This record gives sequence, structure tokens and C-alpha cells, in this order.
Amino acid sequence: MTSASSIMKLVARAATASLFAASALTALAAEFPIPGKPITLVLPSSPGSAGDQVLRMLADKLKDDWKVPIIVDSKAGAGGLIGSQYVARAAPDGHTMLLGFSVLVQASAFGQKPPFDTVTDFIPVARLNDVPLVLLTGDMSISSLADFVAKAKASPGDYNFGSYGSATTGHVYSQLINMKQGMNLVHVPFRGTPPLITALIGGHVKSGVSNLDSLPQIKAGKLKALAITGTKRSALLPDVPTFSEQGYSDITSGGRYWLMLPAGVAPETVEKIRESVLRVLKTPDIQQKMLAIGLEPAPGEREDVAGDMKREIEYWKKTVQATGIKAE
Repeated sequence: MTSASSIMKLVARAATASLFAASALTALAAEFPIPGKPITLVLPSSPGSAGDQVLRMLADKLKDDWKVPIIVDSKAGAGGLIGSQYVARAAPDGHTMLLGFSVLVQASAFGQKPPFDTVTDFIPVARLNDVPLVLLTGDMSISSLADFVAKAKASPGDYNFGSYGSATTGHVYSQLINMKQGMNLVHVPFRGTPPLITALIGGHVKSGVSNLDSLPQIKAGKLKALAITGTKRSALLPDVPTFSEQGYSDITSGGRYWLMLPAGVAPETVEKIRESVLRVLKTPDIQQKMLAIGLEPAPGEREDVAGDMKREIEYWKKTVQATGIKAE
């Protein structure tokens, strides 16, 4: 018969073995990067955008830190929901990351039911930059936003608002201007920013809200910026007054890019990624490249991202409700 002391020794050995096994699993879970496994940076929109360029900047710099291939993968569709859902369901090993933007804080406000929870299904890593939005026109005879409104009221049939899609920030801001001025200018949605810019230059639409993918056309004198988002003027277009300066205090939020991970990634991995990403974002080289494509560098900590998202969710819930716009 086995003695009581022998049983206790067996129990102790089993417990020790379990502890070693648990420690090994924890170490494995926290290992980042996993040797030989590529890292995927998911772009939840079409290739070629400013967001795409930002991810490629990061990939180019971080591959030297992490010593594994880094892939930028566009998973566009449903206004960013498809790519976001893909990351929310990815393995929590740190090898799949999301370029988070407006869809994460706007979808519910527009009456959509995203297949993820923005707060619980993602871990914020860092804020990458701010994305100013501008009200543009291709009609160089229009001197200001006030002038645009005056002319639109005088000849409403000749004026309209374009945007880069229905149920987008641009659509909302167009409607806010309509509401404030008692106008009913038609909204013309386009499938993204490039066709909107083309239509503005060609005079096929009178005005439009765009991001600063339009910066080259503004600098070249093909488009005129009448107003820009933000609480202060942008260094990118210092001569363009903000919407707030011109009496539109509810039009302040532009856009932001955040780097996100799926929930469940080990804290050690999150911290390692955060340190590397913020170091890269703060280099003068990356900041100059961002400015060149119309983005304002705004590197921020995880707590900054959480604060951004909380404020943005509340802002868009209130603002979209005021306009009555719903996703189709």
C-alpha cells in the first residue's frame, strides 16, 4: 500500500510539473514576435489611401525591430466593418493588428450593428495621427464658407454637397451646415475620396467634405479649402479657418488613426508593440512623411486612445442623432 508520505510526494511533484507547464505556456503566449510567423497589419479600407501609406511606413520601420515579415493586408467592405471584424476574431498572439478609424466609433450611431464590440473586442495600442477634414470647392470665385452659403441660398439649384460616401463624417457635416443655414442642398455620395476630388475639380459637384488626400490639389490651386476641422488651425493649411471660427462649433472632430489588437493579447506583448510603434512614430522621418500626405502626427499612449474613443462615441451618437442620418 502506498504510504501517505508517498502520496504527498506525488501530489507535490504533480503540482510542481503543473506550475512549470503553466509557466511555459505563459512564456509561449507572451512570446512576440513568434519566429517565422508574419505580422499582418489590416487596412479595413481600399489600398492607396493615407491609412494604407501609414501602415506601410510602420511596416518598413518595424520589420527591423521584429525580424519577421510584415504584411499590409487590405480587407475593405461595409465601411470598414469587414476588416475590423477580421481582427476582432484573429488569434490573440500579437501578429494581427488593425488600423482603427471612424467606423469603430460611428457604426452604432448610424444604426448599424457591428459584429464586434468596440470597447471589449479590441485592445488599443497607440494613437498614430489626426486626420483633418476640409470643406472644398472647385469654384475659385467662392471666397469663404459664408460666401458659399450666401450664393447657395441665392441659387440653391446650382449648389450641392459631395462626400466620400453615405453615412460618413462628410455626409453628417454637410447636413449640419444645411440645418444651421436652413438650406436643403442635395447630398451627392461618392465611393471614396478619389472620385469626389475628381468630381470637384471637374465641376460635377459644387462642394465636398474630404480628408487631406486633397492636399496636392489644394496646393496646386485646383481646389479651394473653405473650412477645416479641429479646435485650432492646422499646420498643414494655416490660412484656412476652422469650422468653429466660422460659427460651426459642432463641427470639430476630424478623424484619427489608431493601432488596435484583438482582445486577449498578453500584456507583455501589448507593451512590446506599444514601445516599438511609439518610438517609430516619434522619429522626424516618419512625421515628415505623414505631413506630406495630409496627416498630422499625434502619437499617443493607450490611455489616449481609450479617451479618444470614449469622447468620439459620445460625440457621434449625439451628432448623428441630430441629423437623422442612417446607414443604408
